[in-house]
Amino acid sequence: MAHFGHARVCPHIQSETQVRAMLEALRHSNEPEHLVNEAKRYLRGLKGSIVHQKKQKEAKEHAAKEAEAAAAYQAARAPVWRSGAPAVGGAGNGTSMY
Repeated sequence: MAHFGHARVCPHIQSETQVRAMLEALRHSNEPEHLVNEAKRYLRGLKGSIVHQKKQKEAKEHAAKEAEAAAAYQAARAPVWRSGAPAVGGAGNGTSMY
């Protein structure tokens, strides 16, 4: 029962490598053709789902890294204001030259 349904709790069904191996085994199967075709159809759909989930996960991780890098870049560019310190090129007394 672990192989069917939406949960797909069997680790073999969650592995793209295992699904590919099952598809390869079906090529050499001597089971009735209609059963082999149905199993191939199911496994191809499953493999597509696994690949899609993998790509979504990679895209999410990439977006998180990009956001982290952008935040670090913005933090590095943010001015550091120190109270009481003279501004570069300023008079040092808090008045502006302009």
